[in-house]
Amino acid sequence: MSRHSGGSVFDILSYTFPAKLMALILLITSGLVSSLGCRGVSCGTRWHEPQYAIAELRQHGMRLSAVEHLYARARALEAEGNSGSVDAYFQVAALTCVSGISGDARDRRTIELHRSSLAKLVVVGQRFGRLNPASGMTLESCHGSKFIPLEKTGFVWQAADFQNLVPVGTYSTDVLNKAYCSDGIGVPLVVLRHACRNERFMRKTSAFSATLIMRNTAGCDMNDCFRQDAGDLSAAKLPKLELVNSRKLRHVQMGEQTKRLARDLSAPLVYRLSTTPRNYWQEFVRPDSGLSEGQLQMLEPYQPGKIPVVFIHGLLSDPYTWSQMINELMARPDFVARYQVWVYNYPTGRAFISSATKLRFDLEKLRHFLDPGRVDPALSQIVLVGHSLGGILAKLQVTSAQDQLWNSVANRPLNELNLPEQFREELRQYFYFSPSPDVKRVVYMGTPHRGSAYAKRCVGRLTSKLVRRPAWEQNRHQKMLDANPGVFSDEVRGRIPTSIDLLDPDSQLLQAIEELQVSPDVRLHSVIGDYSWRIGFGRSDLVVPVQSAREPAAVSELVIKAKHQNVNKELVVVRELLCILNRHAVRAGKFSSHLPTQQNRCLSDPDVMNSADPSINPKLSTLASPIGIMQQLADRTRFNAAESEGEQEEADPSPIPTIDALEVDFIPETSLQSITRPKSTKNQPVAVFQQTNPPLVLEQGAVKPEQEQADSGLETVTQLQDTAISGDLQ
Repeated sequence: MSRHSGGSVFDILSYTFPAKLMALILLITSGLVSSLGCRGVSCGTRWHEPQYAIAELRQHGMRLSAVEHLYARARALEAEGNSGSVDAYFQVAALTCVSGISGDARDRRTIELHRSSLAKLVVVGQRFGRLNPASGMTLESCHGSKFIPLEKTGFVWQAADFQNLVPVGTYSTDVLNKAYCSDGIGVPLVVLRHACRNERFMRKTSAFSATLIMRNTAGCDMNDCFRQDAGDLSAAKLPKLELVNSRKLRHVQMGEQTKRLARDLSAPLVYRLSTTPRNYWQEFVRPDSGLSEGQLQMLEPYQPGKIPVVFIHGLLSDPYTWSQMINELMARPDFVARYQVWVYNYPTGRAFISSATKLRFDLEKLRHFLDPGRVDPALSQIVLVGHSLGGILAKLQVTSAQDQLWNSVANRPLNELNLPEQFREELRQYFYFSPSPDVKRVVYMGTPHRGSAYAKRCVGRLTSKLVRRPAWEQNRHQKMLDANPGVFSDEVRGRIPTSIDLLDPDSQLLQAIEELQVSPDVRLHSVIGDYSWRIGFGRSDLVVPVQSAREPAAVSELVIKAKHQNVNKELVVVRELLCILNRHAVRAGKFSSHLPTQQNRCLSDPDVMNSADPSINPKLSTLASPIGIMQQLADRTRFNAAESEGEQEEADPSPIPTIDALEVDFIPETSLQSITRPKSTKNQPVAVFQQTNPPLVLEQGAVKPEQEQADSGLETVTQLQDTAISGDLQ
């Protein structure tokens, strides 16, 4: 049947025979009863579909053809810019939801019509102002308006947070390797929420996943759906619309049956990547431009009882460098049940000691803001994960400075200097601090504890000179030097140091940071890139030497063959972090486990090692793997730093739950598929996300044979024409 609804004899000639018969009957009956007034789907739509004609078609087994006609008319109304398309799409969704039609499991076309009409309902409903994501949808008819509430199930977000709904289409991205999704009932959506102007610790725009489903109410049949404008039909008798938290719930109860939800957990990340400008270069060159003043941000509203994991990006980067990691972690129910994700964004051109101070204050302020009475023990078990320079910022949260840092840049006590009191207090905050009482574990990834030779080479020097500080700050710095001659070291005397300057292996401040004592309550872990050997570097990830990335106090260490920019993106690193977080949850006393100990080994555990000499690292190919992607990691290497006795003793009696077991459970969940996404071309942006045009349904004659439908799998995220889920809609 033509996708562009007609009504003319010429259009009918191109239809299949059943469609021809249906269309001819509709034309004849529509002409006969057009003078009877408004008895059809919706007034004002120029669509007069008589009730008795539909009943007659149903008696002849033409129910699906009638729905096809309604869907085609809805498309035509949408193309005309007619708001009656909202009511028409609602009717199609309702007709394909009730048992009278959706009970026919052989008809895949019914499922396509239902899902496509639901997606279209979201688009046109918001376009014409008839769908309010926070409350519900308004339907118009000859007898007035009817309001259908939009219920929410399983969300930590409030109703007012639902500000825009975006149906998920097909997309490509250069950032995510995989999209986590599953087929089922309903339509996956991305929900957008814009923060209030003065709202703290939340992103300006948050995106999260949801699934829109339609529930049939008791007593609603096909006749009711066709006569929704009748005066005696109450809104309570119409099907209901519901948004379900697809990250939390995998199934919903539909009557006496349990149905699996259609979900796409990766779509919110892709949407943000495709719509948010990345300004990390501008923030590096002009760290005081106001693009980013440094901000600790929550990805979701605060959830009491969940341990925060704070991701800190590195030099010339931003929080989106963690997209791959967050995509993998948030696809695992055990992680979502235990942890909440926070990120720290900061301008990397600024001296990292000031960014570390801002993070320290933000951690303290956010704890007081969320839990002023300090009654949530989960907020006292924070885990920091830092990549590259972010690892040094993390280290400055768990160490005590005393006089060590100040003595590395000045030869007189701070209190004796000739400085304005406000500036003196600012310097005191930078150089004198204690460990954060709420941070209990730090994971370093490619962190240059002892600097990088690139910082002292031409490329580092030139890049550092690109950084521009405001005139007032340069003047203040010069006045400090003039008022205190001979006090400050060459590192500070020349100019305000940038982050690159402080990563010079000869930096006295960096050397002092390396000597700081870590709080005894904190556990440290290292992930190191060992990509190749180079003159002047030795073994390194091409930016940070292996010896610089090693932390002697770390209780575990994982070495992989990866470049510096990929150290925090590799799949094997995700596994290691999951294992570390499992151990942390057990140590925090939040969870227990009944799984065998041998299933809970991190890749850096001694038992996993297959070598008598720890300096000879066995290849990862010796480990069994449930999925093919692990074959790409066959040349990865790893080195173990033995855990402290206290850590080992606490972990062994209570084996940790495995969401990262080597042979058992690397796939997040059985109902969630990992689909490799196509890469964007050079002519496309980093991510391409079709947000307004859901995939069109198939022509009636293009439906696959029944056996082929049964064998077909989900090829893309929500290409409706490639799904076969009749059983879920029975």
